[in-house]
Amino acid sequence: MRFARLSAEHRNLPEPPPDPDEERLLAEEAERERAVLAEAAAAGRRAAQWMRALPLPSGHWVRGALADAVEEAMRTLDPADQDDIGRDGHGGVRESVRETLGGLIYCLADTSRHLSPRRQAALLAVVSCVRDVPRLLASEPWGVFHHGGLTALCRVIDSAIASPTIEA
Repeated sequence: MRFARLSAEHRNLPEPPPDPDEERLLAEEAERERAVLAEAAAAGRRAAQWMRALPLPSGHWVRGALADAVEEAMRTLDPADQDDIGRDGHGGVRESVRETLGGLIYCLADTSRHLSPRRQAALLAVVSCVRDVPRLLASEPWGVFHHGGLTALCRVIDSAIASPTIEA
């Protein structure tokens, strides 16, 4: 029915009556998107909490600004923040947050004396996923929500921060 509406608009024809099935499907899609965004926000909170508990010195950038950026990025995801033509956009994440997420690679050496290689790898996995989620959302919103893309990344984040039985 969507095609019929578009055709009617382009030919200046009267719009066909609303299709109840289409409205139901759109409502289901919107509810699915809300649920996935809530799941992403929760994963961001868990990851930030894990980062704040890392055995780093008090006031360390990873425990403060970077953890805050992870939490904010996952909480503020917005599928409407895209350009339909170029599929470009930032998925609702502010530039300063994106810059903070991109800074981990520059301070990773500073964490090496405090964190095990396993925790450093987990930190890289978390921040890499969070940094790339907005780009994925802006370029492929349907797949992110309806093909499990964002849910899969949330599972990767949760897996990365899960406490290992043996700390290597």
